[in-house]
Amino acid sequence: MSTTQDRPTVVIGTMRCSGSFNGLMVLGRDTHDGRAFVEGAIARGFTTFDTSPVYARGNAEEDLGASLPADAAVWTKAGIDTTTPLPTLDYSLDGLTRSLRGSLGRLRRDHVEVAFVHNPEPKRIGDIDLAGFARHCADTGRADLAGVSVLLPEVSLPQIAGRLPAGSVIMCEADQLDPDDRATIGLLADYRLVVRSLFSGGARLRAVQPDRRPESIAARIAEISEVYAPVAVVVGPRTAEQLDDYAAVAGTQSGPLSPVGSAHAAP
Repeated sequence: MSTTQDRPTVVIGTMRCSGSFNGLMVLGRDTHDGRAFVEGAIARGFTTFDTSPVYARGNAEEDLGASLPADAAVWTKAGIDTTTPLPTLDYSLDGLTRSLRGSLGRLRRDHVEVAFVHNPEPKRIGDIDLAGFARHCADTGRADLAGVSVLLPEVSLPQIAGRLPAGSVIMCEADQLDPDDRATIGLLADYRLVVRSLFSGGARLRAVQPDRRPESIAARIAEISEVYAPVAVVVGPRTAEQLDDYAAVAGTQSGPLSPVGSAHAAP
């Protein structure tokens, strides 16, 4: 399939950079460290960031909003109500659109590049108006592209493919992909594939000697790219110091995803 992108965009995930959220409280919150992480990523050449309202209960979005230049690209998730005592999943069309508006306020932006429906549960995926959310994003301009972020292995990619407009974005875990499952890979041909958790939550990378980690990161991204040809991969350094391990792949970025043109997936 033809594409304007030859290499995947390397996206910085922000799940841990502003403290961790255990469902009840935010732990390890440090505003200075959160903003230093974002500024360090920018200084190393990264220009695309993936976040979510649930990351540090909105603090990750606020840190991005306070630190990112206007020309940086931001992805976020929708379907999470953080105004309730405990965050509540709300996949109704109204819930998705309200969630996106809240994220834009924290990010201090009028739009994001991609708005993903956040990790839907398998028993609820069939009830989510994915096409309606994509229309909302396009009609309001609040997101250049709509997509679905898949976390649970029980939510299969075929359940999603066909329910989103062609060219939408599907994000999944690297461990959810099977290079021998040609049927699923074929279903992705009309969508933009994003791969995250390249190192199984970091366990595989922690097993690598520190001086070999930059090489291992570059090799892993090259491997994923050759097999699945994603438009982007999301990496997850947790501190400004860990960004140094990823600095060598900052130059592989191809720029923001275009809202028009051919989707990109494995041939």
